[in-house]
Amino acid sequence: MNLPKLVTSSLILVLPGLTFAQEGSDLQSIYAKYQLEIVVGVAAIVAVLALVALITALLAMKAMARGRISVEEESSIISVQPGEEGVGFWRRLWNRLNDSVPVSQEETVLTDHSYDGIRELDNRLPPWWLWGFYISIIFSVAYLLHYHVFETGKLQEDEYVAQMEEAEAEVQAYLASLDNLIDETSVTFTNDEVDLLAGQEIFISKCSACHGQNGEGGVGPNLTDKYWIHGGDMPSIFKTVKYGVPSKGMIPWEAQLSPAEMQQVSSYIYTLEGTDPVNQKEPQGELFEREEAAEEATEEDGQLVEAGM
Repeated sequence: MNLPKLVTSSLILVLPGLTFAQEGSDLQSIYAKYQLEIVVGVAAIVAVLALVALITALLAMKAMARGRISVEEESSIISVQPGEEGVGFWRRLWNRLNDSVPVSQEETVLTDHSYDGIRELDNRLPPWWLWGFYISIIFSVAYLLHYHVFETGKLQEDEYVAQMEEAEAEVQAYLASLDNLIDETSVTFTNDEVDLLAGQEIFISKCSACHGQNGEGGVGPNLTDKYWIHGGDMPSIFKTVKYGVPSKGMIPWEAQLSPAEMQQVSSYIYTLEGTDPVNQKEPQGELFEREEAAEEATEEDGQLVEAGM
């Protein structure tokens, strides 16, 4: 009976059953307790096998480099088996790697299969192939336990989701850093609904006490007309919110609001012009015509001229 074939077949049949023989909780506790030892043990076995192969190759190369390898030295590295008398070192190495039967003994592995005068040999599987197969079995068991039984590793889909979440977090952090770069020289009006709602909340909680719930004015000036004390464009509004007007009792908000929040509340204040709430305070400051309003007026005048009015 061929022992390597028997062992290989037994492993194929037995290992799947062993994998799921215990309860998942017990396996998890064992793996969690001895995880480092298992990893170190497998790594040590692989390292020893690699070291043995390396030492063998180095000894052979050293002997060849000296050019005086003797029969005794050859035999000490790779012994001469029956039927290999007179066979060179490299041929014997090839025979060990493949576990092939010498030609002089091929009749011992002949089978009854014959076709067109060609007889089939029942050679054993090469050791390098068997070891690769055994290692792949060990790897597959470790892989199965790691990813599907203990679930200590992430599958491809889970890794994809985790990487996408990480990338999204990095994008948000980058955008947040851009928000912190906003100042009176770079601020722009945002008409995003989320930003305007956030600006409205900030206005009601921090500004309405002086400017009224709808910007109609109170202690502070009316924010719904076209008259502005410190300018009615976005940079001017943002600058007023940021630095305040301490001489008039308005505190600077740059210590309490982020640049993005100041942009949001400034954009909300920008939209209050022309809303015409009740109980408006009398105009203060100078008439300020925004650029878009001036451009619309210029277009209307041009249309009237063309119509001959």
